[in-house]
Amino acid sequence: MNSTFEINTNPTIENLNKIKTWLIEENRKTKQGFYCNWNVIENSFQNKELIIFQNSDSIIGFMTWTNCELYASIDIMEIEPNYRKKGFGKLFYDKVAEYFKSIDLIAVKLFCSPVSSEKFWKKMGFIKFPNRGYSESELTYFKPLIEINMPSENDFENKLELWDLEPYQINNTKPKWTWKIETENLEFSKPILYPCNRNWNLRLTKNNEVIKEDKVKYFSTKDNEIELSPFLYIKRLS
Repeated sequence: MNSTFEINTNPTIENLNKIKTWLIEENRKTKQGFYCNWNVIENSFQNKELIIFQNSDSIIGFMTWTNCELYASIDIMEIEPNYRKKGFGKLFYDKVAEYFKSIDLIAVKLFCSPVSSEKFWKKMGFIKFPNRGYSESELTYFKPLIEINMPSENDFENKLELWDLEPYQINNTKPKWTWKIETENLEFSKPILYPCNRNWNLRLTKNNEVIKEDKVKYFSTKDNEIELSPFLYIKRLS
């Protein structure tokens, strides 16, 4: 299956019309599918942000997405009804993820719609966004495309701690996430990548001494931006 089914990041107008035909038919039969979002699909095609999944005979699925420089935001992904529940969704996503990595994107973000798609995206290893205090759906998920420094429940002499609270709110509250710093020059062997609110409290501790504590946004410098909305993205600290 892997050798005969491939993604196409530069579909033709004929490909687009085939997708339209199946979406119209699906809508007619079931009142479901993404034909109601046809303007989004058409705009993605015009912006060269439509990817199709195909073999020599058929279009198996399509995806609309947005290049957000640091990450990809998936808007719509659908498998043609006759190919569902056969493993094509996973194969399609895996191939798209490899493409995103090839153009230097480091994460994928999406909103689970319809709600029933949440189960699939969890199976693909997607992680639910924390509540960032914005008008963001509870069904917002992300997945890193690179190896990242995972938060730990342990305590360390050299560490970075993040609260899901602003500085004035933390009092004696324990941090929500803690990352170990492995080197003296405040670099990480693997980067930190995690959704955050730029006003949350961040604390840097070295040799058990607090070096800096402030809102996330105040840790960024001109030469080292660490808050790249919606993510905290740190390879090193100044």
